[in-house]
Amino acid sequence: MPSLKEIRNKISSVKSTKRIMQAMKMIATVKYAKTQVMISSYRPYYDAYKKIISTLSKMSTKNGEKYLKSRDGENDLLIIISSDRGLCGSYNTSLFRKIDKEDKTFHGKIYIGKKGKDYFKDEGYLEGDVSFTEKNFKEVAAEISPKILEQFLNFEVSNVYIGYNKFISAITQEPNITRVLPFDTYESDSDANDVLIEPDVEDFIDIVFPQFFNLILSSIMLDAITSEHAARTAAMDNATRNADDIIKETTKLFNKTRQASITTELMDIVNGAEAVK
Repeated sequence: MPSLKEIRNKISSVKSTKRIMQAMKMIATVKYAKTQVMISSYRPYYDAYKKIISTLSKMSTKNGEKYLKSRDGENDLLIIISSDRGLCGSYNTSLFRKIDKEDKTFHGKIYIGKKGKDYFKDEGYLEGDVSFTEKNFKEVAAEISPKILEQFLNFEVSNVYIGYNKFISAITQEPNITRVLPFDTYESDSDANDVLIEPDVEDFIDIVFPQFFNLILSSIMLDAITSEHAARTAAMDNATRNADDIIKETTKLFNKTRQASITTELMDIVNGAEAVK
């Protein structure tokens, strides 16, 4: 049986760990609330852009085909969006498990987040570590998207997929692998014949389609960072509850050990008194 000092040290250690987890939970909760608001304000902008792309996709244009025409090549690229830090439950492992089980073989990978690179042990297409937060995800997307798009338009890659955790709710984040290039043809009620584009449709497509790809990447990154904060909030909440249970059980053990120690000391005193008689 452990000594009273050892049990007391364990209780003190668990309480200290609990305070750290509570602080991490509070920080993750604040960040999660912030990114939720950002998603709500981002979606109308994204939906409006989708309507423009849908209208343009109905027009038979040479430049539009580069972004919309399906490809049968095997040189597919996968962008993996993971976290830089742990302590977020199964946020990373569930995504990596889904990628491992995917039937499709990806001949190239780009890692956004250090955990993906650490897991797959592959350098990827981009040099150095690519990290992002809710503060700089737009800048990161603006830096990466032209490089990916250039490889796609030069037929260096056939299709581009993104693996990430899709935000569903505070307790549900769904691992997802979705194709982002070529673009899907979105449904739209507008008639392409009624739309007047000046000065030229082809030039307009060359401006709007790359911007839309950048928007897709940044919106998915925002979705992923929101999922990460939600997962970390839930993980730290569970860890705090587990710490409470450990403290409760260890305190009971401490009381039992102390009672046993007191009983032993009383028995020694009684036996000593009897021996004197």
